[in-house]
Formats: sequence, C-alpha cells, structure tokens
Amino acid sequence: MKLHKPGDNVPKLSLSLKKESIFQIELSWDSTVDVDAHALLAFNDGSGAKVSSFDQVLSTYNSKKTNPSGTLMTNADGSFSTPCGSLTHSGDSRDGTTQDVDETMKIDGSKIKNGENEILIFVTIHAANGKKFSEVKEAKIVIKDDAHKVLCEYMLSSEFSGFDSVQMGSIILTPDKAFQFHPVGVGFNGDFNTVLSNFS
Repeated sequence: MKLHKPGDNVPKLSLSLKKESIFQIELSWDSTVDVDAHALLAFNDGSGAKVSSFDQVLSTYNSKKTNPSGTLMTNADGSFSTPCGSLTHSGDSRDGTTQDVDETMKIDGSKIKNGENEILIFVTIHAANGKKFSEVKEAKIVIKDDAHKVLCEYMLSSEFSGFDSVQMGSIILTPDKAFQFHPVGVGFNGDFNTVLSNFS
C-alpha cells in the first residue's frame, strides 16, 4: 500500500493498542544509499505537532556516537533511546542491502510522558549522499505489535522520488489512551535540520 499526498482521502488506521503496549517500527530498503529512520516525540494541541527539547528527538544525528554534542547515549550494541525510555532506535545502518530489516524503532507506550501525544516517523537520505528517493529501491515501513503481528505496512510512493526526506506517518495517542496510525506522506528537501525546523 502506498503513501499519499496531503489532501488525498485516506482512511485512518486504528492500531487498537493500550498505552502500555510496546510496538516496533521496521525500516528496510534495497540500495547502497544511506537511509535513516527518525522519530519525534511531540505534543500536538491541534495546531500542529511540536518538540521543545532534543530529549524528544530520536535520530542518529542526536546520538553521542554520531555527534559528540548529541543528547542520546549510545548503548554497547549501538542502540540509543530517548531519556524517558519511550523511544529506542536499533542504531544506524549505512547500507540497505545486507539484511531484511535495516533499522528499527521501538515504542514503549507506558513511558510516554503526560502531554506528549504524537510520534512522528521520518525517513531521510543522509545529506552527504546528495541523493533523492528515486535512487532508493523498496523503501518500506512496517509497524508490528508486541506479539510481532504486522499491523500495517507502507511503501514509499514514487511521487516522492524528488525528495530526500519524507514523513511517512504519525502515531497519535488519543484522549481515550489508544493509538492510531495516520499515513502522512509529506516530502521535504534539505538535511534533517530542515525537517526539524518544521516541528520546533
């Protein structure tokens, strides 16, 4: 199933998860281009999702292994987490041709702070590559529950071939403490700071 552009009539998908649920986001691609998965732990009061601290930014660019001035400590296995522990990244993969799943992000709903109610999921191409998504084959996101059941799976639309960053979707924590996945499909050009500037 493909992502769509804003304005398209796309049904919302409810994951039917309790706040205590743990689930996993898997990113895979078939290319030597360096693709990265990122997530923002944001607050949205209806006027747009915003983050106010680097503690809410799950990104390889915010890990101390990649960036000495980053906020997130890197574990021995290369993974890193937000300080509250709600978001964990498996670690940076530079090559999408060596394994079935290249990068994963785990969400622990029980650790999400009060007030944070949206997790934005991005896929970017490392800016130094100077590439666009037209040069990345089979970029795919899969969301699984804590029993490893596939809840939804989305392919990167060819309509975004001219971009180097895409917001693939958001996971929304509803007032009744259930999660909903919203496919988004918004393309950006520029480095990850360009993306971040739209949500801070």
